[in-house]
Amino acid sequence: MSTLNTSTERRYQKTKSPYFMPQDVIEQNRLHAQAAAIVEMIGSAPFIAHVQHRWDVSKAVDVGCGTGVATIQIAAIFPTAKVYGLDLSPVPQAVQSMASSNVAWAEGNVLDAAFDRPGDDTMSREIFVPDNLDYIFGRMLFLGIDNWSSYFSTTYRSLKSSGMIEHQDWDWAFYRVGTDECLSDQWEWHQAILASATHLGISRSEGSGAEVAMKAAGFDVLSGAAI
Repeated sequence: MSTLNTSTERRYQKTKSPYFMPQDVIEQNRLHAQAAAIVEMIGSAPFIAHVQHRWDVSKAVDVGCGTGVATIQIAAIFPTAKVYGLDLSPVPQAVQSMASSNVAWAEGNVLDAAFDRPGDDTMSREIFVPDNLDYIFGRMLFLGIDNWSSYFSTTYRSLKSSGMIEHQDWDWAFYRVGTDECLSDQWEWHQAILASATHLGISRSEGSGAEVAMKAAGFDVLSGAAI
């Protein structure tokens, strides 16, 4: 969506979130490629939920929007809705300039949202407000969320009674194509990464484990898919 930049400077963000990936052009390029690969993997459509059939969506948020690719896609599906792209870091200016007028960008950590003591930022005033949202989308949040019960509690309270949340995430396991043979159990480097993730409080199974956490927060889980 934006021109690739070959700058090799690595920059990292200051955040209390466990998210440790860089905040620079190299990482933005990787996120673009990752988004395209995920869309191809799940069937050439960015969303699994049948949100395109919803006519009543007036406000939506893409949590952990990264470079804003999915945010723009959501805004195209709901051209009359206000669609927020929320991330720890600013969305690249090149992407912001491509966004339609119904898109708004915000910086913040969803785990900092507090209904009893809201801040004066966009996230607190306009996004995570009780009974406020029609659609919440989150993809590959596993590196940035270290309290899933808090995340799903916040999103649950922010949704209208008729609202929908779509959660796309993964387990830290790699399988032989077409089989249930887990190859990564034998990779020493992978086991070292898992140990570090556990130390940071990062879940190792927020793909398969999401349903339990969502039900505990109050959600009715309509469907789930393992890909």
